[in-house]
Amino acid sequence: MNTSKSTTLIEKLVFDDAIRVMLNTGDLLTLPYDYTERIKKADRTQLQNYRLIGGGRGVHFPDIDEDISLSGILRYKISHDLLAS
Repeated sequence: MNTSKSTTLIEKLVFDDAIRVMLNTGDLLTLPYDYTERIKKADRTQLQNYRLIGGGRGVHFPDIDEDISLSGILRYKISHDLLAS
């Protein structure tokens, strides 16, 4: 796999009052717990059991059989941030 340093990837997730998506660029994206229906219904323990997939291009939550992608997160943030303006 040839991943350049200019590729933005997910490094880790932090769960507090929202889901914090930490990127390798140092940026932080915040998602609400109702980002997807499965995430909304999951408890914190189920969410904390995740693994990065695609080298950081996505996240798999095996306990709830849910995958989310960085590209989907970015589309969500753009559309919701524009609606909030």
